[in-house]
Amino acid sequence: MTVVGWILLIFTFSRCIDYNIVSHVLSDYIELVKRWIRAFDIKTGGVVIPPRENLRDGGIYLPFHERYKVNLSIMDYNTLLVNSDSRDERGLLLPPLGRGLRKLLIEYRGSSYTSPEERDISYLLEDLEYLLNLLEIGSDVKVEIEGDTVVISYRIEDHTLCKRLQREDLCRKYPCPVCGVLVLTVAEFLNKVLKIEEIKNENKRVFIKLKVIRDVL
Repeated sequence: MTVVGWILLIFTFSRCIDYNIVSHVLSDYIELVKRWIRAFDIKTGGVVIPPRENLRDGGIYLPFHERYKVNLSIMDYNTLLVNSDSRDERGLLLPPLGRGLRKLLIEYRGSSYTSPEERDISYLLEDLEYLLNLLEIGSDVKVEIEGDTVVISYRIEDHTLCKRLQREDLCRKYPCPVCGVLVLTVAEFLNKVLKIEEIKNENKRVFIKLKVIRDVL
């Protein structure tokens, strides 16, 4: 089984996770992603793509250029390198680390956010709080939406991995499984493509700032 497979296995089936142990398990995969980011000199924050027909688990798109376009028609489940005649559409497409956790949420709520009733933000907050409490990794989730800006915040129990990813400037490009499932679930709830503007940790509270991308092809 690959490193990614082990990560998903741990996060999908374990009900009580030692976050420090998971941090070590993630190290190899994070190192691989870091090398890709350096090799392609990626400067921009990651773009969160919600689950869709040809990308059932969603994805994190890392554009090669700071001025870019998101063309969903050339992305699917098998895509790693997003290739296009237009340089502005090229980049990497990676599976979000939070996709295994998202499956736990789907089991909990029984479906995706499809009906108008499920669009109530209270359902979203309940789901995210349930997940963090279940895994004993955080609590007190808040989601604020103002125009095209979305801010997620939550209290984290152990921010060791957060500090490392922020130090290496990886957080906003390719978030860890915890932040990963939060941004993926919010993108699914809004049914919008979201750019990660910033992820920061202050006094054991994580703040994730996202921006809705309107110009999607």
